[in-house]
Amino acid sequence: MTGGNLRQRRGKQQASGKNATMKEDESSAGSELDPIDQLRNAQQKLMMSHQRTVDLHTAWRAQMFRISLLIIFVTMHQFQSPISTCIADTKESNEAAGESGEETIISGLKAVMLIFTESFCELLGVIIASLLSYFLALSKDSPLELDAWPYVASSAFVPPLLGFYFHSKKLGCLGTGMDESSPTRQFPVVVIYHTVVTFAFWFMKNGIQQCEDHVNLVNESIKDFQRMDKKIKQKQQLREKAAKKRHKP
Repeated sequence: MTGGNLRQRRGKQQASGKNATMKEDESSAGSELDPIDQLRNAQQKLMMSHQRTVDLHTAWRAQMFRISLLIIFVTMHQFQSPISTCIADTKESNEAAGESGEETIISGLKAVMLIFTESFCELLGVIIASLLSYFLALSKDSPLELDAWPYVASSAFVPPLLGFYFHSKKLGCLGTGMDESSPTRQFPVVVIYHTVVTFAFWFMKNGIQQCEDHVNLVNESIKDFQRMDKKIKQKQQLREKAAKKRHKP
């Protein structure tokens, strides 16, 4: 009796093990998705990735806009340096002319023209920073292309700005008493920021384009599989009809 019971128990264990393996095979077979379903899952993941990329780029543009406001203040500070230097030179020249009794006193429109000429490089920096800030303000919600007029105008002012900077690094609107100890112009910070904005928008455009290309590729693949399934079903229907005709007496 004991040996018979053991044999029955072993038989039940083997049967239960076979049933478990059969259920696992059925579940694994059921878990395998069709190619179209797999592509649709991939499409959903790519769409989520695309949306995350869009949100990240929106945050980047908002941050760059806030930084552009700081750049405007920096360029305004750089704009004051040549103005104060030119005013000091003009006062010193007028005092020297008054003591010597000469009539070459700088005043009025001539002084304004000297100040404008001396600070023209920094004035271009303020204009470029303002245009970049306006461009970023327009791009906060929806990204603009680099062919938008504020960016194009700011880019057009960069070469003249660098030309004026390298042509006259020393400050001094009268051109007298300039030596190695004379104050020098600060490098225009807005040129660096313009380069940063350019590379950032180029990088964001390429990133979004890659995401869109991947999504379009998956969409095209889904359409191709749907066409193949439709053709296969049509062929099966034709075969079934042909088989029915053959079996008819």
